[in-house]
Parts: sequence; structure tokens; C-alpha cells
Amino acid sequence: MRVLVTGATGLVGSAVARELSSRGHALRVLARDTSDLASLEGVPHEVVRGDVLDRAAAARAVAGCDAVVHTAGLVSFEPDPRGRMMAVNAAGVEVVLGAAREAGVRRAVLTSSIAVLGGTRGSARVADETAPSNADALGIPYLVSKLRGEEAALELAARGLPVAVVRPGYVLGPGGRRGTSAATVLALARRRVPAYVDGGTAFCDVRDVARGHAEALERGRPGEVYLLGGHNLSTGEFVRRVCGMAGVRPPPRLPYRAALALAAAAQGLARASGRPPRLTVDLVRASALHTWVTSARAERELGYAVRPFEETVRDTLRFYLRVGALEARTHELRALAAR
Repeated sequence: MRVLVTGATGLVGSAVARELSSRGHALRVLARDTSDLASLEGVPHEVVRGDVLDRAAAARAVAGCDAVVHTAGLVSFEPDPRGRMMAVNAAGVEVVLGAAREAGVRRAVLTSSIAVLGGTRGSARVADETAPSNADALGIPYLVSKLRGEEAALELAARGLPVAVVRPGYVLGPGGRRGTSAATVLALARRRVPAYVDGGTAFCDVRDVARGHAEALERGRPGEVYLLGGHNLSTGEFVRRVCGMAGVRPPPRLPYRAALALAAAAQGLARASGRPPRLTVDLVRASALHTWVTSARAERELGYAVRPFEETVRDTLRFYLRVGALEARTHELRALAAR
């Protein structure tokens, strides 16, 4: 199939593009003029320049394609007074998948997130695809924007678009530059995380997630939602295990109320200085949530499989060592670099 991939310069999108190419699909990517396509080096593809909010660009991009994988999205917990996040994560879905429906594509996949479920503080529950969302009640803009995007895709499915929705967990793995979820591993290994707030989520490998996308495209049921989870861990356990593999001391846990107070102060200082805040109230609130999931449906219907957590972290650390973002200053990192 000729497949259009949006967001192909990101951690998930570039992995999806490589996976689809390895399966023999021809690739086209929709990328902004400022997008760096270095992450697609070695992957045959054609490029259409444009934004996911540009209907004319979306129509050009899907023309002649058999399928679309819409991975493009914006992840941020900063204040968003202009509504850019809602526009990209919700309206962008309507634009791209709406163009796909008009073009009559045979298959489509939307990259959503387990963030649409919201989450709970305190005791954790393991959710499946039927679990209700409390994202609206929480009111955290990123969570709400992803939920609106998923709703838009499912509404298009009801109108005839053969689209499946996948919800990855917290994605780690090789290939993630700064600013991606995988960079959390880098920050911990460099001891750049001063403290953490305990919550919990499902940590998954970008390579497993990419295969899940490809399987959803090739054999997923239209109108269906698939959770692509992984290892359900508390934040504290995640931090301890990553730091142990990197050979560094874990940062301390910060009580929730203290973290909220610091975040409020940081936002106030950022407003006064005109600079983006490094810590926000919404980031603290989201970090304190437990969002654990089961991938049983994806395992059953798509053959989704989750590799060991240690393998994912090792390969993530090796990637950062290889590209020079991380120095092998500990015995553990030197051992990884030598392999």
C-alpha cells in the first residue's frame, strides 16, 4: 500500500515509518517546512510539505494514497492560552482523517494515547478499552485534547472511514531526541531530574508500538480501539530501575502538595520573566495520576507483544551513548557502551 504518515519526524512516527517500509509499503510523509527529516534517513519516502491544520495540504498529501497513519500530535503541560494543543490534537485529526475519508482511503490508523483515560490518584486500577474516561473531569488540557481527537476519529469511523485507533502508553526506546518521552531516561541517567512525584503508568517500547500500528493498519477492525501498553509501574519503581541500570543515585520523591506549590511559584516567575515555565501545575497533576492498562485485546487481535522492560531501557541508554547525548561516566554505562 501507499501510506501517508503524519508526524513522521517524531519518536513514534519515525518508528512507524520504518516499520511500514520494512513491510514493503510505499511511504509519503506530511511535514512542515521547518521539520527535520533526519530521523527518516535510509527510509525511502516522498514528502509533501504542509501543516496538519492546512486542509489543502492534507488533501494533496492523501491524494493517491491507499492508507493513512496519523501520528502527529503536540504533547505539552504548559499553559496554552491560544489553544494550539487543542487545535493540533483535535482539529488536526478532523482535517487529516477528514481528507482521508474524502479521498476514499482503504485503511487508516490514529495514534491516540492512554492519556485519554485520565487516571486516578492513590490506588491504581488496570483499565481496558471499555473503561470510562475522567479526562474532562480532570481538566488537564493535553488529556482533553487527545480525547477530543479520538472522538473525532471515531465519529468519522461512524461515517464510513475505515479507521482504527491505537492508544500507546508512555513510550521509551531508541531514537528519541530531547523533548520526547524517551528523553526521561536520558534525564535520569544524567541526573537532571531533581525530584519526582509518584504516580504510575504503562511503559512501552517504541518498536513494539510501531509494530502495533502496522498490525492495526493491516488487520485492525475499523472503529475499534486498541491499547498498546507495556509494563505497569509506579513512577518510583520506574525511576529506581532506570537509575540502577545507569548506575546513578535516584532522585528523591517530592510530596504532591509541595510539588504543586513549587509548580505554582515556577509558573508565576515564568509569567513575570516572559519565559516558558520548566515546571507547571498541570505537569504535577498529570504526573501524580495512575494510568495502568491491559493490552489483551491488541495481543489477541493484532499479535501485539511487549519486550522486557530492561531491554527497552538498555537500548534507550545505548542509543543516547551512541549519539553522544550521554557520557559513560559510570561502570554500568561503560559496560553498556562496550557492548
